[in-house]
Amino acid sequence: MTCPTCRQNCGNGASNPARHRQGDPIYMSLCRIMCQVRKEFCEGRHRGKTQSQVAEDRAKTDGRLRGAIQNNADPRIRGGQPQVNSQRYVRYDNMPRRWRRTPVSPETIRRHLDNIESQIRRRGARIMATKAGRAAARSWIKLVPILNVISTAYDVYDIGSAGIEIVQEIRQARQQLSGDIYRVRPDVAVEGANGQLQSIYDFKFDGDQWQEGQEELYRKSLQDSNAADQRPHQVNSAECGCDGPANIRSGGALS
Repeated sequence: MTCPTCRQNCGNGASNPARHRQGDPIYMSLCRIMCQVRKEFCEGRHRGKTQSQVAEDRAKTDGRLRGAIQNNADPRIRGGQPQVNSQRYVRYDNMPRRWRRTPVSPETIRRHLDNIESQIRRRGARIMATKAGRAAARSWIKLVPILNVISTAYDVYDIGSAGIEIVQEIRQARQQLSGDIYRVRPDVAVEGANGQLQSIYDFKFDGDQWQEGQEELYRKSLQDSNAADQRPHQVNSAECGCDGPANIRSGGALS
C-alpha cells in the first residue's frame, strides 16, 4: 500500500505550462517557483508558513524571474524589476459594498503624495544640475506653489524641458490619488525600467481564488498606469502544469 504523503509521491516539482502561457517568460518563471513550492509542502517542509509566503520569498531572489524581466521582449518591461508583496494604492470610486474594503485615510494619502513629490524633486534637481539641463533652458519660472515641489537647491525649473515633465508627473499623481483610494498587495508586480507598473501576477495555490474585488482593483491599477499588460494573472497549478498530487494544502497533507 502506498503512502499518499510520502516523499516519492510528491513529484519532481516540474512545470509544464499551458501552451497559451509559454510565450510569457515571466509566467513561466513563476510557474517554476509554484511547482517547486507545492512539492516541498507535499513533503511536509516549511511548517508554520503558507505556500504563498514561501513562493513570495523565492520570487524576491529568483534569478530566472529577474532575467525574464530584464531581458523581456517588450521594451516597456525590459530592464525593469519585480516588486514582491509591495503595497500599492489604487483609486476606485463607487466600490460595491459586497467587497467589504475600507478606503485609505486622507492623511495616509497626503503622506504618500509627499513621498512621491520628494522623489520627483530629487530627480528634477539631478536633471537641472547637469550642464545639458541648464543649457536646454528657454525660460525660467517658479512652479505653482501649491504643488510644493520646489527643492531647497532649486526654486526654478526649465518649463520648456525638464520642468514641464515634473509638473505633469505631480499633477498626474495627485489626480490618481484623489477620491476613494484602496491598498492592494500583488504577489508580484512587474515595473519597467522607469518604475511604471507594467503587469501583475498573483500566486493561487490549490483552493485559492481571487478575493472579492481583488482582480478588479488590480485591473484598475494596471489601467491607471497604462501598463503593457492590463490583465492581472493567476499563477496556478493547472495552468503551470505542476506534476505531483492534484491538491496540496499548506500543512503538507493532500486533499
